[in-house]
Amino acid sequence: MDAALTPPLRIQPLHVQQISPDAAQKRLDKFLREFHARNVAKHNGESTTSAQLQKLADALSEESAHKQ
Repeated sequence: MDAALTPPLRIQPLHVQQISPDAAQKRLDKFLREFHARNVAKHNGESTTSAQLQKLADALSEESAHKQ
């Protein structure tokens, strides 16, 4: 019998604050660097969250490029 699948982590917002796409990009880039460093340090292979966050960072970067 196959092992039970565990769903990926869900990120729930605790607070909403309007910021510019550039500011969001900078914050997300910093978070991604720190998150990746923590995962590498723990040798934890959980990549689903990282992949979703990277997609968000890429979308913000693309949005910022279109506005300029």
